[in-house]
Amino acid sequence: METLFVFVMIVLFVLLMAFVFSTALLTPFIGKKNLLFVIGLGFVVGIIGGAFFIAPVYNDFPDMARAIYMSTSDQQEIITLNISTDSDVNQAIADIKKIPGVLNVESGKITVKTTSINSDWKSSLEARMTTAVNNITSGDIISNDTIIVQLQPGSDPTKVIKQLKNWMLLVSGIDIRFSIVEVQVMVDASKVDDVVKELPQGEVVVNQISGPVEKEIQTLKETLPPNNNVILLCGLFGVIVGLIGLFIDSIIQGLKGIRDRLLKKED
Repeated sequence: METLFVFVMIVLFVLLMAFVFSTALLTPFIGKKNLLFVIGLGFVVGIIGGAFFIAPVYNDFPDMARAIYMSTSDQQEIITLNISTDSDVNQAIADIKKIPGVLNVESGKITVKTTSINSDWKSSLEARMTTAVNNITSGDIISNDTIIVQLQPGSDPTKVIKQLKNWMLLVSGIDIRFSIVEVQVMVDASKVDDVVKELPQGEVVVNQISGPVEKEIQTLKETLPPNNNVILLCGLFGVIVGLIGLFIDSIIQGLKGIRDRLLKKED
């Protein structure tokens, strides 16, 4: 949310509270018996202002905090990307490495979707996969059409999947329909938003962002009260503003009395 928009929202809420306050000041003319009217007005106007002006700002508070954390943090975040092996994975990784703020790029596991795998083939394929295909360190068949493949660092994911496809077709007749490479991008925390904007469009999908900043934001979200509580608090604030306006003369006289007593003690 833009800073100007936040400022405008807060100013509008303050104007609503000024309206409540000024209405309460009219009590010498409308009578003290209208105390309930002032309280009700303050609560309703506070609720309306909270729902329309404060709640949108409050909802975006974690994102604003994230921007502040990122701009001031010297730590590192990890952006997890998904890249289809139908595209040029190596070229995409090379392009990502050139983005300012990127510290390191590593390809991790590959999710492979296949035609149906018979249960009789499961143990055989898992046992032979690492020896039959270069650069595969492990292969786990997690369902009858999904394999999770782990690669050695620096491996060419597209080449590995091609070899795996040819081998599986040859020995079992099972075909690979598509596969997705998980790529982890280590980024300077202050550059995360810039890096995300510069990622090759149409070639990569941002899966998640993790790291110290995200942990701080998650902790913040867990400690923040629910949105409805904030709106209710705005209503109570409106009541307080109304009561202050209602008893402003008494409050001023009380403050003057306290000041006078303090001055007498000093003398």
